[in-house]
Amino acid sequence: MRNFGKLFLVMTLMGLFTSSFKSSAQVDVSVGADFMSRYVWRGTDFGGSPSIQPYLEMSAGDFVLGAWGAYTTNMPGAQEADLYAGYSFGDVFGLTLTDYYFPMDDMSDEYFDFDANHSMEISGTLTLDKFSLLAGKFFAGADDKSLYIEAGYDLGLVNAFIGAGDEVYTTDGDFGVVNVGISASKEIKITDYFSLPLSGSVILNPESESLFMVVGVSF
Repeated sequence: MRNFGKLFLVMTLMGLFTSSFKSSAQVDVSVGADFMSRYVWRGTDFGGSPSIQPYLEMSAGDFVLGAWGAYTTNMPGAQEADLYAGYSFGDVFGLTLTDYYFPMDDMSDEYFDFDANHSMEISGTLTLDKFSLLAGKFFAGADDKSLYIEAGYDLGLVNAFIGAGDEVYTTDGDFGVVNVGISASKEIKITDYFSLPLSGSVILNPESESLFMVVGVSF
């Protein structure tokens, strides 16, 4: 896993380096951050306090490279820094390889300790009109077993979703429904030239009998 993780990092950096030589018309770069009331991912609460989630993404045609992080505003708490690479096959199907990195609370871990602090996931997304399907499988690192599947549907005013997983997603390791809810977003007009994107979700985890309400703003 250690060698594979280093290879993924090198390939990602090489992709960013190569893409930077393409014309500005071919490459799009986006950067920003979300400030969320708490970090809830696939039905699991990470930290239970406000979370700052920055991102940087570069896309060229159907190929995308990016970095995403989550940092709770209190310590100790969940800290995360991920790298991902993806490719879209038109508007219907996409594949993504993600390196999830979770440093310990003291933030002193060596980044290249892949076996302890990283988990690699391959995921695929299928989009058919208002229906979407996600399937993600961890295959290397600290978690090399967990499977997660989620279906979503755009209802217009809100998006509905239901997800199920096993291993780390459930209390007993068995496959079960862990992520059911609705989400919505809107633009709050501040001035004639500036609006603030607002998003919110109500999330139920039937397996752990947990209910979360999450709200956040994007910058």
